[in-house]
Amino acid sequence: MVRHPWRPLRSRGFFGHDPAPACRAGRGRQCPRPDHRHSGQGQLTRAAHGGTQHSKETRDMDAKGMRPANRLKDRLKAGEVCLGATITSPSTVTVELFSRLGFDWLWLEMEHTTMAYGDVLTMLQAMNGSECSGIVRVPWNDKTMLKRVLDAGPEGVIIPLVTSAEEAEYAVRAVKYPPWGERGAGLSRAQCYGLHMGEYMQSANDDVTTILMIEHIKAVENIESILAVKGIDSVMIGALDLSGTMGMLGQTSDPKVEAEVQKVLAACKKAGMPCGIIAIGPEAANQRIAEGFTNVIVGIDILYLLSGAST
Repeated sequence: MVRHPWRPLRSRGFFGHDPAPACRAGRGRQCPRPDHRHSGQGQLTRAAHGGTQHSKETRDMDAKGMRPANRLKDRLKAGEVCLGATITSPSTVTVELFSRLGFDWLWLEMEHTTMAYGDVLTMLQAMNGSECSGIVRVPWNDKTMLKRVLDAGPEGVIIPLVTSAEEAEYAVRAVKYPPWGERGAGLSRAQCYGLHMGEYMQSANDDVTTILMIEHIKAVENIESILAVKGIDSVMIGALDLSGTMGMLGQTSDPKVEAEVQKVLAACKKAGMPCGIIAIGPEAANQRIAEGFTNVIVGIDILYLLSGAST
């Protein structure tokens, strides 16, 4: 049984073969939106066609030029399934659209794309007014890189290729302000260019989501010590790179690779750590959610484009 509470999406097997379920501009339908978060009935609030509904918190924070309190982090803490999509194209139009299609979060991909700091900032601005969390995967585990990306104001970051507790501790220190960490402070969009600096610096250590990629066989071997590092909010399994480090690049469905994936999931369950994975398509997504994965990437912008263009 699917545990995600969005009935319109669930009834279609999540997104089925359609990247924009129950949201048909020009057909007189209403666009479902998360209810920020659930009343226990799993219902969606709805906006009239052509408009949107936002909570007072969202409107007020947008007026300040800041994001509301971290929605993704709160949902993961509550054990909720959070469906996401990866954005690979450095396009404000793409991210503005996807942030309004009903996804819980968007993964802005810097590691394997031409996406730069300026792109990230304007893409996060394009998400303002939506109920969707913007999370950025940085190109590598580097404190200067993380500082600059965080200053753009995402709700969290994904750090690639973490293989040990020491590397996990480095990442956490880079994300956190002193005295916990080593993140430098400066005027930036994250704290509205100084207008809300004190408020942001006091809350950022608790509010910003820190997600580590587990995508190397060494990381699987060290998973228990990695998960013991204070300040980690979730991990994401990168099965493709993991298969490569096992000498089986691309063979993500091989039982040997899947066994390592399940080791990570089991360790996360034991530690009470939300565990995420990429699972493209309704069948794969439903299977992973049934296994206990929480933050699940169910689509990638370029794959939606290829699918649409080839039909």
